[in-house]
Amino acid sequence: MLQGRPAQPGFFTATEIIGREDYLRLHLNENPYGPPPGTVEAVHTEAAQHLNRYPDSECGLLRERLAEHFRVAPEMIAIGNGTDELVLLASMTFLREPGSRVVTTDSTFPGYVTSAAAVGAPAHVVPLAGAALPVAGLTAAVRQGAALAFVCNPLNPTGALLDRDEVTELIDAAESSGTVLVFDEAYLDFAGPAHEFALEAVREGRRVLVTRTFSKAWGLASVRAGLALGPPQLVEQIAATARALPFNVNRPAQRAVLRALEAPAHLDRVRADNARVRELLCKTLDSLGLGHSPSATNFVMVEVPGQGTGPGDSTRFAARLAEEHHILVRDLTLLGLPGRLRVSVGTEAEVERLAAALAHLLGRH
Repeated sequence: MLQGRPAQPGFFTATEIIGREDYLRLHLNENPYGPPPGTVEAVHTEAAQHLNRYPDSECGLLRERLAEHFRVAPEMIAIGNGTDELVLLASMTFLREPGSRVVTTDSTFPGYVTSAAAVGAPAHVVPLAGAALPVAGLTAAVRQGAALAFVCNPLNPTGALLDRDEVTELIDAAESSGTVLVFDEAYLDFAGPAHEFALEAVREGRRVLVTRTFSKAWGLASVRAGLALGPPQLVEQIAATARALPFNVNRPAQRAVLRALEAPAHLDRVRADNARVRELLCKTLDSLGLGHSPSATNFVMVEVPGQGTGPGDSTRFAARLAEEHHILVRDLTLLGLPGRLRVSVGTEAEVERLAAALAHLLGRH
C-alpha cells in the first residue's frame, strides 16, 4: 500500500512503501549510492553517546569545516534543516517590509512561492523558456523591483544549467535593484565544480546567496542538512531569523556532515557514476522513442507520448508505472508541465527495470 501525506497537492509526498520493499523510488531524486563511508557509523555513535544532549545551536564546528571545504570565511555560512528551511528563512528575513515581493520561475520547486506566501508576500512568477531558465525574463522582473529572487540552478525539474554569463547577468541585475538573489544549487554537485559561477561570485564579494544541500549527491537526505553561503551581512540576517527556533540542525545531522566532509572523493565517484547511468537512461529513452530534455543533474525530464499534437497523459502513465510495475516517478502536471515526468537516474539495474516497464506500457515488449 502506498502511503504519504502531501503538503501541496502531492508534490512533497515522500511516499513510504508499507510492507512492499519492491517499489523502485525514482520520484525524489535520491542518491542510490548512499552516504560516504563511515557516515552511518558516525551517526550511530553520535546518537548512542549524545541523544540526550542538545546540539550546538550555532553549528560552530560544522561552519568551520564547511568554510574550509568551500574556501570562504565561517561568517559567510548559515546552516539549515535542509535547504527547504533556508528558503523559508530567506523569505522570513527579506520579505518583511509591506509590499515586498519575490521573483522566481514557473514550473519549479514550489517551496519558493509557498514560503513567500507564508509571510504574506506576492510572487512574480516568470514562465520558463522551453526547458531552460528564462534569464531575460528573470532579469526584467528583478529590475522592476523585488526584495528577493530565487533561481534554481540546475533547474528542477528540467535539468537545465546556467552558464557564466547568465549567472553574471542575473547578479548584476539584482545588485542594481537591491534584490537579494538566491541561487538554489541543490543539484550543482552533479554538474561539477566547473559550473560554480555563483559560488565564485560569493568569494569575490558579490551580493548574492548560494544554497547547497547534503540531501542529493552526498546521500544524506534523511538527516536534513543544508547551507547558505554569502556576504556576512546577509548570512547574519538569516542566522538571526533562525535563532527564533534554536537547535534546528540536530546532533546526528551535524555529525553526519562532518564525517562526510572527510571523504570528498565519494562526491567525485557519485558524480561520475551518475553521469554514466544518466547517459544510459537517455539512450534507453531514445531507443523507446521517448523525448527528453538535456540534464546536468540526477534526473531527466521525459515526455509522455500522446494522441495527435497534444501532450500525453503523464498522470495516468505515472499511475500505471506505480500500480503495474511498482516504479515511482514524478508527474509534472502539478508543476504546470502536463505530459512530462521527472525520472531520477538511479543505478544501471534500476534503469534496466524501468526500461522493461516503459516498453510494456508502450506496447513494445
